[in-house]
Amino acid sequence: MDRDEALKFLEGNHRGVLAVVGRGGNPHLSPIFFAFMDGKIRISSAWDRVKTKHLKQDPRASLCVLTEEFHPYLTVEGKIELLSDPDGRRNLDLYQAITGGPPENLAEYSEAIKLEKRLVYEMTIEGMYPLEN
Repeated sequence: MDRDEALKFLEGNHRGVLAVVGRGGNPHLSPIFFAFMDGKIRISSAWDRVKTKHLKQDPRASLCVLTEEFHPYLTVEGKIELLSDPDGRRNLDLYQAITGGPPENLAEYSEAIKLEKRLVYEMTIEGMYPLEN
């Protein structure tokens, strides 16, 4: 897969495993849903999650993007910025990018986003593999 194909792969797939640098330098992995938006990968999480705490210490991350068949796959490396989302707009945009539409009950969704203190991770792509040269 070349770079253009890799970017299309990111647009068409929304499942992956996120790896961040954990305690003592050990990897901390989490299965996640994501969307590729405006050239960056966006992931919803909450401020009290372990991975968020790790990212506050070290923003480096890798994301292994998977299809339902587990192949092909793509690994993306980069740094994550933690974006506050007090009104839930970023999470709503992300939800719609992943699912293709709004939540069934927007008021309930918005309330849950606020109660869970959701934020959005924004990952800048610094490298991808496997890519053909």
